[in-house]
Amino acid sequence: MNRFLWTVLRVSLSAWVGAAILFVITGVREVTMTDFDAATKNMLAATRFPAYYAFGFTLVIVAAISTVGLILIDRIARRRKVVILTLAILSLVVMFLDHRFIYLPLEAMMLEPEGRLQPDFFTYHQWSKYINCVSVGASLIASFVAACPLPTLAFGESSSES
Repeated sequence: MNRFLWTVLRVSLSAWVGAAILFVITGVREVTMTDFDAATKNMLAATRFPAYYAFGFTLVIVAAISTVGLILIDRIARRRKVVILTLAILSLVVMFLDHRFIYLPLEAMMLEPEGRLQPDFFTYHQWSKYINCVSVGASLIASFVAACPLPTLAFGESSSES
């Protein structure tokens, strides 16, 4: 069970970071393309972002639950697990705040025909970029902490963590 939870934890965090990076790359390419008009770009963003948040919340929650399981099952490397859990919770809180207070108002503006011209649009968009960096960054750091091997144990001992 220990190895399974470590695997789920590592895969969940890595998958979320990879998906978020792919989302940003795709989003930037769509926005900078001249083939789409502003209304189409807004519709594409409004279509993709709910999946972004659903995927992010799901994978980080799975990682957090796996970490709690690891903390309860085995006391080895407890501090590392607490760091991972703290970073996962930070990522979730920031993602929730972003979704509730930044994305939803931004989405409402995007769905209006002249929404991008509103003075608050640029401010919300800037905040969204910064806060998403914090959220995904916390998950990235947690994934590095989860992936780092444990220090070598004394001869004859084995680690059930790997």
